[in-house]
Amino acid sequence: MKVVYYTNKQITDLEIIPGIIRKTGDDVITKTDRVTLDFVKNNNIDFIVSDRSRYLLRKDLIDYMPKKIANLHPSFLPWNRGYHPNYWPIKEGTPYGVTLHFIDEGIDTGAIIAQTRAFYSEEDTLKTTYDRLRRLMVSLFKVCWPELRDEQMTEKPQNKDEGSLHYKRDFKGVFEKLPNGWDTKVKDIV
Repeated sequence: MKVVYYTNKQITDLEIIPGIIRKTGDDVITKTDRVTLDFVKNNNIDFIVSDRSRYLLRKDLIDYMPKKIANLHPSFLPWNRGYHPNYWPIKEGTPYGVTLHFIDEGIDTGAIIAQTRAFYSEEDTLKTTYDRLRRLMVSLFKVCWPELRDEQMTEKPQNKDEGSLHYKRDFKGVFEKLPNGWDTKVKDIV
């Protein structure tokens, strides 16, 4: 199987998810710029794993690859779709965790493949909460990938009547108000 690992240039753990994919004997192409339908067709791509990508995928590509594009999202969907998903559960008291889901045309609205709830303490910081979510996300993907690639996973649609979505603009000015930036403790946010 040929898999695209769709991510961004700023990440520091670039080989973790591709390493998991390669252990099942699959070839991986890492892509940090837009993935297009032409690219997928020209390279005979079988599956796309999206992980912290900066770009949304277009409808033509999503329609061409139903249930063949999964996203790793560090929130317990349907809560905290979108931007800075580790900040909002602290600020708003919503569920905290990680989700593996199929990509559809919305922002983090695709059917859920698997989820894990997590917890934080008042002494945690934004950085430690993010790092915990990242470790959980990698573990969840590692457990699910063999069955996901073989189309053995059952998904459930997200409840469109609950949850939350936050855009980049929603975080504007928030970081500047945090007393210690990413080292701000949870107890200083709520």
